[in-house]
Parts: sequence; structure tokens; C-alpha cells
Amino acid sequence: MPEPYRIVGLQVIVVAAVALPMWLVGTAQARSAVLGGLTVVLPNAYFALGTVRRAIPDGDAERLTEARRLLGRGIGKWALTALLLVAVFRFVPVEPLGFFGALTAALLAQAVAPLITARM
Repeated sequence: MPEPYRIVGLQVIVVAAVALPMWLVGTAQARSAVLGGLTVVLPNAYFALGTVRRAIPDGDAERLTEARRLLGRGIGKWALTALLLVAVFRFVPVEPLGFFGALTAALLAQAVAPLITARM
């Protein structure tokens, strides 16, 4: 399995590990945790899908074009994250503990995933 997919998979596991215990606190906390996790996982899944399906280019011009596409996907990922955050805060009442707990856990999983998945 490609590395970006493993990172997104690890994020899904981490968000579930945060959301399930939140369910004991209340369904609003669990729902907020899922939404917080999704604001990070969905943009990363978008980025991973766009990154993995591309072959490594041969020529310098193709590499430059692919670098531009990678930058564009990165900008799109951050824009999607911002859009999801705005949408959640605008349309859904969230519990801060669940939302930011899962969001932070998903971001930390993204940061340490290369260390964990390298051993697999």
C-alpha cells in the first residue's frame, strides 16, 4: 500500500480511537470528535489520491509540471481544510473538547505517521 494511504489510514484509526471514548462522555462529544477528525482526514485523503495516482516523470519539464501539480494539491488541501472548518463552525454546534481533541490527534498522527509506517 502506498505511503500516503497508510498515513490516511492511521489518521482514521486515531480519530476512531479518540471518538469512541468520547461517546462515553456523550454523543455530542463523539460527533464533534468525528467532525474534528474529518476536517483533517478528508483533505489528506484528497491529497493522497492525487499524489499516488501519478507516475514519476522522466524529463525535467515533466518534473517541473508535476512539482506545480503537487504544490496545487497542497494548496487545495489547505483550502479544503479551511472550508471544512468554516462549514462545521457555521452549521454544526460542536463540543470543543471532542472537536479539537480529534483534530489535534489527527494532525499529530500525520506528523508521526512516517516514523510508524516506515517500520511496517
